[in-house]
Amino acid sequence: MKTKNKNKSKGKKEKMENSLLTYLKEIDKTSVLSREEEENTARAAAAGDKFAREKLINANLRFVVRVAKKYRGYGLPFEDLISEGNAGLLEAVNRFDVKKGHRFITYAVWWIRQSIISALYKKVRMIRLPVNRAAELVNIKKASRYVMGQFSLEDEAKEVAEFLNMDKNLVADLINISTEMISLDNPVSSDGSTFLHDFIEDDRYDYEKDLDNKFLQDDVKFVLDSMDKEEADIIRCRFGIGCDPMTLQEVGERYNLCKERIRQIEERALARLRAPSRTDLLEVYVA
Repeated sequence: MKTKNKNKSKGKKEKMENSLLTYLKEIDKTSVLSREEEENTARAAAAGDKFAREKLINANLRFVVRVAKKYRGYGLPFEDLISEGNAGLLEAVNRFDVKKGHRFITYAVWWIRQSIISALYKKVRMIRLPVNRAAELVNIKKASRYVMGQFSLEDEAKEVAEFLNMDKNLVADLINISTEMISLDNPVSSDGSTFLHDFIEDDRYDYEKDLDNKFLQDDVKFVLDSMDKEEADIIRCRFGIGCDPMTLQEVGERYNLCKERIRQIEERALARLRAPSRTDLLEVYVA
């Protein structure tokens, strides 16, 4: 009976993974909207066009997945993180005002994150935190990765507080609140045949990796295509996007320009890449 239950649990896990993979493949088929398409679609959606609303939502589902990836390991299954992020996306669609001239995703990212963070600290924690404190705790945990193992617990809180420009006592309190000890051998089924470790993901196997890389490639292409062609081509050459990285001299020879001129174009292009409309799209890939 115990073996049968374990096989049933394993089959359920595999079914969930297959379902998620199918979902990721489906949303990968949806094209990213150009700025003009996005604006026209958002206007139509605001006017009550249900088809346009669905189009705007579907075009941004992949972005929700990328945001959700940053919150794995905080207590909710990946599927639930995506679901909560999608709820935030829907809220953003309802509230977006195209007349203000912002890119939709620049506006939507805040709602997506807030929805995920709110879910984490309403559904996971026994000690409930306000959303603003929950967001601070997420930042604290991220910063802790850089100093983990280098200092004592007290000094670690101090280093994290200085890194985030936060009060040391507040950081220490939030870290203490977030500490939850649980055994991997805890039973999670009524008959005691299934344990927590049965649901721990094996990091050696990432069935999303190929799709994630494709998402990144698509978004880098989308960002570069939105720039001046000469600037985008020089960025590709300098950073080896689609080719081997090239020196200023090599790029200059290709475009019949001096090294200094290539450097100026590169600096101008990098400044454009720092625009929120572009950084918001790519920052979710940065751990």
